[in-house]
Amino acid sequence: MKKTLLSIFGALAVSSVIGQSAAVWSTTLNAAWPKVSTGVRLLSAVDANVVWAHGYDGTAPSRNYSWFTRTINGGTSFASGNIYSSTVTPIIGDTNSFKIASLEGVDANTCWVASYLKAGQNKGAIHRTTNGGVSWQNMTAAGMYTNAASFCNIVTFVTPLIGITMGDPHPGIANEYEIWRTTDGGNTWSLIPGANIPNPSSANEFGLTGVYTKLGSNNIWFGTNEGRIFRSTDGGLTWNVSTLDPSSVGVNEIAFTTPLNGYAWLFDASQTLAQYNTNNGGATWTLIPVQDPSLGVNNMGAIPGTSHYVSCGAGTTNQIISFSSNAGVNWTDWGSVGIQYLTVDFVNNTTGWAGGFSDPTTVGIGGIYKYSGPAITSPAAPTAAFSAPVTLCLSGPTASTTLNNTSTGSPAPTYSWTSSPAAVFSSPTASNPTVTFAGAGTYTLTLTAVNATGTNVATQAVVVQACTAPTAAFNGNPNACRNYSYTVNNTSAGAPAPTYNWSTSPSASVTISSTSATAPIFTFGASGVYSITLVATNASGTNTAVQTVTVGPCPPAVSFTIPANTCVTTNSISATNTTSTSITSTVSHAWSASPAGAQFSNPSAPGPSISFTSTGIYTITLNSTNVSGSASTTQTVNVGACAGVYENTGALAFISVYPNPSTGVFSVSNSVNNDNINYTVTNILGSNVVSGKFNNSKNVDLSTQAKGIYFITFESNGNKMTKKIIIE
Repeated sequence: MKKTLLSIFGALAVSSVIGQSAAVWSTTLNAAWPKVSTGVRLLSAVDANVVWAHGYDGTAPSRNYSWFTRTINGGTSFASGNIYSSTVTPIIGDTNSFKIASLEGVDANTCWVASYLKAGQNKGAIHRTTNGGVSWQNMTAAGMYTNAASFCNIVTFVTPLIGITMGDPHPGIANEYEIWRTTDGGNTWSLIPGANIPNPSSANEFGLTGVYTKLGSNNIWFGTNEGRIFRSTDGGLTWNVSTLDPSSVGVNEIAFTTPLNGYAWLFDASQTLAQYNTNNGGATWTLIPVQDPSLGVNNMGAIPGTSHYVSCGAGTTNQIISFSSNAGVNWTDWGSVGIQYLTVDFVNNTTGWAGGFSDPTTVGIGGIYKYSGPAITSPAAPTAAFSAPVTLCLSGPTASTTLNNTSTGSPAPTYSWTSSPAAVFSSPTASNPTVTFAGAGTYTLTLTAVNATGTNVATQAVVVQACTAPTAAFNGNPNACRNYSYTVNNTSAGAPAPTYNWSTSPSASVTISSTSATAPIFTFGASGVYSITLVATNASGTNTAVQTVTVGPCPPAVSFTIPANTCVTTNSISATNTTSTSITSTVSHAWSASPAGAQFSNPSAPGPSISFTSTGIYTITLNSTNVSGSASTTQTVNVGACAGVYENTGALAFISVYPNPSTGVFSVSNSVNNDNINYTVTNILGSNVVSGKFNNSKNVDLSTQAKGIYFITFESNGNKMTKKIIIE
């Protein structure tokens, strides 16, 4: 069973009032949720101004909604919406398909969510907005979370460009954890090899939704249901693992104040909350034997730049928000009264946010609290972190960029920058220097952060190269079949290799397998003329290509042959199905006859045998269907009360005329090698159109005749047989 996204308490316990916040926390801010009593399920504070959150119905926590809210002005105002994308099937944003597993804001406009299928409790997708939540794009890579045993747990970014998404082990990747990594902001993803990831501890181990943390530009941790914590110190490229309690029912929360000092929760075998801390990055963990009564047991996190942790509680007996300065051993109540704090997140030592429930009677009121107390100070070892472009383009003989230093520590660290091979820094001790590279190559930048409590190092590789602007180009068939996969050949060029964004106009009824793939699969649900747009982007610019495709139904070309005559006393005749289809698709068949009296061995078989219970002229109909449409055709058969073996019509019983209807050319076949058969074609007025004699097989060409109904009469050894034929 997957971990629910709230640690312990999910339902609203206080239904009539919103409690008084502690003095160091602001009065409630209005999260603008679309329903009363909305709880904050996931909270992601980006900086002092930007916060993203995912909400749920506090009166019915098991209901599935995709609500989000966002502030870009420090909480003065919030705007809510729905996480919605129809570029996958089923659709994220409804209440029955996907459930949100994790949410993480990157900046004021960019936010990511991971999700999994609600019904199957498996598979999943990752989505991104780059316009403040107005629209969400499916960024799931080809092959990502498609195995029936796969499950998407998290998506997180250590820099705006470098991130991972993690899913459960499954047979499709040799029962390794499914971890994908991006270095271009999520436009493209690469699967991390299983050799870089420790194996699951058992066949039953899996990751947990939302149970992860990150620190700096290199460190990521995530927990499992068997009491283990995985860690990467290189931005998700390689991993190691440590075990807290193998008999537990799962790690619940993880937080780190520095790359070495961390704190974690798990539920032991008796489902009791247990606390652990580490001072070596999570290589080993120490059990905290006693739980302080001031610990809030719903959610916790680290306060960046300090050695403090913050916890919060909900329910009827744990309505509290508190802090610890000694790695979770002791906790101090911040003094909250009557408030259910569900989640908490700090961005620095002066700005933190807590999520609770919105007002129970008025929509849009309350739901978010903001820390308003004094700066939180405590000695804290530095955490070195910075970001730089993964690729840079030479401008003449050199390339330059300004580095973004996001290091923390108390007191504030001093910095030292180096590069291998050598590059020129505007100041090697500045917080955010400009670095200039003298030529093409791969440069490893190193930042060393130092304060009175320690030293920490962060590195990142930058590829410097000669660049060419992208040229967007692709080609595909100008015609496509409705409801069937359509692909294009992407011939775009540029250095570095461009990233792609695909779209269609109109977009309704169109499914794109991945809008960022090199060559995605399009499925058009309705006929019409569509414009396909490709935008190619690299460090040198952007270029666009547009092509149109006409979409229509492509049903099967239905045809079959049957003997023209048979007798009631024979067992059956066989239908030879010659139907073809212009698309590679399963074709289903449905046979019928008029009037009643025909019996099919299997009315859905491609070529069934047919028997008859009475004499007469029967019209046999074949209706064939593929994913794009349906079509049908008919043939007639004359069923007589034969004496002996076809003695009334002799060789004529073995003649067939096809196709019928046709455009004017009819094929006549005779399977008994009789060369003494004459034929005459007359129109509906009885006038002779054409006549002749044939040996075994012959085409009757009526293409010069007008459309309409004609009759062809065969004569052999005094026997006659007439068939109606139609020119379309």
